[in-house]
Formats: sequence, structure tokens, C-alpha cells
Amino acid sequence: MRVRRPVSPLFWVLAQLGSRVRAGSPRGLPEPSTPLPAPTTVHIPTRHGPVRAVVQRPAGDDPDAPVVMHLHGGGFVNRYPEQDLHIARAMAGRLGAVVVLPDYDTGPRVQYPVAEEEAFDVARWLRAETGAGWSGERLLLSGVSAGAKLAINTCQQLRTASLPAPVAVALIVPVTDVVRTDRTSGIPRPAISPFVQRFVGWAYFPEVARRREPLASPDRDATLAASMPPTLVLTGGNDTLAPEGAALAARLRAGGVRTEHHVFPGSDHGFVAGRDQQVVVDTLDRLTGFFAAQLEEPRPDGSGAR
Repeated sequence: MRVRRPVSPLFWVLAQLGSRVRAGSPRGLPEPSTPLPAPTTVHIPTRHGPVRAVVQRPAGDDPDAPVVMHLHGGGFVNRYPEQDLHIARAMAGRLGAVVVLPDYDTGPRVQYPVAEEEAFDVARWLRAETGAGWSGERLLLSGVSAGAKLAINTCQQLRTASLPAPVAVALIVPVTDVVRTDRTSGIPRPAISPFVQRFVGWAYFPEVARRREPLASPDRDATLAASMPPTLVLTGGNDTLAPEGAALAARLRAGGVRTEHHVFPGSDHGFVAGRDQQVVVDTLDRLTGFFAAQLEEPRPDGSGAR
């Protein structure tokens, strides 16, 4: 049953404005060596209805291409996957991957766990779909901020459903605990301030008791490591979420998960699309390099991942 959230005219106005933000990808980034086709759109069935998804294909036509489900950020309010087309183009160009950017539902129109369930349903569809120009067995997940949490949630749900884990997952500035609203940073006005944290809770997690569920807050999942494939965690040194990204990486390593963690000193939450072009380029290099290495890893049966 949908929970009635407390009345907050300020938060309501912010939610309406936030849902309309159309942030563009950074300009001036290196182009793929081979021109890519223009993005297309598909509608993917989920239990909550069709989800629009932007699809960036690589050059050429490889029916065994890997497929990446990339989930954008936006505090569970903004729903504009095109903001991450620069990430999709880098992965398509360097990995020869088909990159799918789902336009999952957000608050306050919907509330937890709609986006989590949609992300899982999209991943399951990508894995099962045949003849679409990719190999579902070579599924990778990536996400930014709220989208990084949804990528983790997809891994949790795949394990619960006894389905294979993705080849790998990349988490950029992940949020893992939606109970907390007190995170702070060493800089005066961090992007994810306590005010923003309270707003996100109001907009998408209005049922306070459910924020402690493992699917809402993966940090509270006692068996999280068992759900995760090789994982890359990228955080910004000034981001209020940096400590929980570091804690996640340490926890996964302790649980036997192959994990890489890199911190961009001096960067706040939005560095993947920020003004520092070198940081954006470095982020894309690390992301695509990590995925390329995992795709080359041998499978348990001894065959190559490719």
C-alpha cells in the first residue's frame, strides 16, 4: 500500500523541478575511434509497466557483444538517462558493448521499491532476450549515485532469484544507506548535503521503517558480498558519500569479492560529468578498463569470457 508522505510544499516544489532537469553530457571529450550509430529507444517490459530505455550500440554488428545496463543518478527524482550518454559512448566504443540506459520511475510519483524492481526486471530481460544483437551471458552493470545503488540492488535480486551474477559491476559515488541523513563533508556546500538527504528520503523512501530493508539500504544486507561480482568503486574525496563507498569496497574485499576502489581527491559528487575534463576522462578510462579486464577473465569452465 502506498504510504502518504508528510506534507512539505518546499520538497514538493523541488521534486517537480528536479524531475524536469535535463543535464547534458560533458562536451569536448575524446570521440570513439570509430563513429558510433545514433542512440535508439526501446521499451522494456517490467512488472510496473514498460520502461523506456536509450540504447547506444557499438560500431559493427556482433551478436555476441557484451551488454551493459547503466543506471543514471538523480536522487531517485530526476529521470533523464541521456545525461550519461558520454559514459555509454565510451563503453560502446572501447568495449564493443551495447549499452542500455533505463529511464526508471522516480519519486514522488512512485516510491520504494518500484525503481529497484524495474532495474531487476530490465536486467532479467536483457539476459533472456535473444536475437537483439548482444549476449545476455555477458551482462555488466554500472551506475552513478542512486543508479549505483540500483546496480547493487539488481545483484541482490539476481541472487535471490537464483540467476547468474553479472560479469562485473561498476559503482560511481554509490549510496548504500538511505537511513542516514547526517552525512557531512569537509567543504562548505557539498552536493549531497543533509538537506538533500532528507529530501530524497521524503520523495522516494517515505515509509521510514522500510529504509532499513537490505534492498533499500544494501549496507544493511548481511550477505551482500555473496551477491556481488567483481566490483569497481569510484568516489570523490569531497563527496559526503565517500566514506560509505570506501566502507563498501573494504567490506566486499573482506568477503572475497575482487574489488577495486579509487578516490578522486578534491572532487565532489558529480565528478563523472563535472567541469574537470581530466577527471571525467580518467573516470571513463578506469570504468572501461575494469570492464575490459573482467570480460577477458576465463569462465569457471575454463573458456575465455570472450
